[in-house]
Amino acid sequence: MESNDRERIIVAFLGTGEYKELAYTLDGKEYQTPFTQEALVRHLPDHRLVVFLTPQAREKNLQNLQSRLAALGGRVDPVTIPEGKSEAEHWEIFNRIVDAIPEGAELVADVTHGFRSQPILALAVLRFLEVAKGVRTGRLLYGAVVGDGRGEFLDLTPFLALLDWTQATRDLVQYGWGRPLAELMSRLQDATWKAGAPGGEQAPVRLTRLKPLGESLGQLTLALELLRVEEATEQVAHLLKRLAEAETELGKLPAAQPMRYLLGTIRERYQGMYVAHPFSPEGLRAQGEMVELLLKTGSLAQAVALMREMMVTKVCLDRGLDPVEERSVGEAHLGVYAQRSRKAPNDEKGLLGQLWNQLSDLRNDVAHAGMRPNPTPAKTLEMRLREVWKRVKGVLGLEEA
Repeated sequence: MESNDRERIIVAFLGTGEYKELAYTLDGKEYQTPFTQEALVRHLPDHRLVVFLTPQAREKNLQNLQSRLAALGGRVDPVTIPEGKSEAEHWEIFNRIVDAIPEGAELVADVTHGFRSQPILALAVLRFLEVAKGVRTGRLLYGAVVGDGRGEFLDLTPFLALLDWTQATRDLVQYGWGRPLAELMSRLQDATWKAGAPGGEQAPVRLTRLKPLGESLGQLTLALELLRVEEATEQVAHLLKRLAEAETELGKLPAAQPMRYLLGTIRERYQGMYVAHPFSPEGLRAQGEMVELLLKTGSLAQAVALMREMMVTKVCLDRGLDPVEERSVGEAHLGVYAQRSRKAPNDEKGLLGQLWNQLSDLRNDVAHAGMRPNPTPAKTLEMRLREVWKRVKGVLGLEEA
């Protein structure tokens, strides 16, 4: 949905307190009012106001708020919610907020007057609505009293962005998906170059290193997904260099401090894959790190394919063959070992031949998508694949990989 097509809504809570008139400041403008909701309506006249309130708050404060908004030619859509004294009431609040917000809406959320657990529930609902209804939260605000007769809206939107960064990093760590994090890096850098950002001021630091880092991360994860081993090792080198540059730059931007910790997670994840020459004994260890990562993220088809290729590289290196130009010769040697395993299954070459047969069968079982007689059930296939990897590590001397 295009931004212009989205319904704009101010989402707020109304409590039972004695609201005193303050001069609330937002984006350099001042609004004299006892209600943060009124200040936001005056600041954002193209937004509809939806207020969530308990029956007690409705009785005490709703009429005053409605009267003030009516004088401005505006209105409020009240939604009654329980106090939240039990888990059942928490879920009722959750459901009423979700039901009140239309699909694709663009929200400004005011959590100033949330009662008890309501602000925490509001954060959870906002995240849920983004996925379930395509809602976008443009700003998250809190009206704080900063002095006698003065109030100021604090912009908490960066903490919503932090949740995005956390989820994107989790996607990378658990599933190997680097593109969401790369997109966030690009967006953050672009935001620091745009005037008129939330807060009314240009960002104090213009980032230049984050987008290149995101590009390296995206290319690296794509290279791993498509098993471009040499390309992956090259991108790891770029990634580590750009990580150091980005961390230094982020140190100048206070709102980006949590992201520096997430970058440390990225470094720890990939630095074991760095190697100058991927088709070398050291390169095999780096490829072993890749297999471990592919197994951890559930990329089993890529993992078994890389295991098999590592066996070919190992034989080429042992026999003085070029691991790129003479791979077919290395495979031929393994084929001979496989034949030998029938007569001498326990000598070194016979054991290599047995393992080669197992890897080839596993790879073929995966590559043919189960479209062959008696395909192995997926769960059994996964178990066998992990067991074979233990043997491959032993043959390649990667027990500690």
